[in-house]
Amino acid sequence: MPNQQHVSSALNRLIVGAEQPFDLHALLQSTSRTLSNLDFEHQHEVQRVERGKTDPALKRQIIDNLKRRHRERRQPYVALIAELQSHLSTAVSDDLQETG
Repeated sequence: MPNQQHVSSALNRLIVGAEQPFDLHALLQSTSRTLSNLDFEHQHEVQRVERGKTDPALKRQIIDNLKRRHRERRQPYVALIAELQSHLSTAVSDDLQETG
């Protein structure tokens, strides 16, 4: 998946190139909040369309488009969260090995 590789390489540059300690937990929390906001916004848009007086066939088409756009918008954040979690578990394993 090329997009995930891009996220991974960008994240590695951030972490490895950081002159100060890099806070993966803070970035994970921030990214999770962004993803939650996208999900909330999407749900609000879908509900607004469902409550509208638009033709049911047109409503279905609009909702399908909203869902497609939502998946496209959230995919980079999901990939980033997976990458952050991977880095965090590696960091925890490294810390445990150093202290053990």
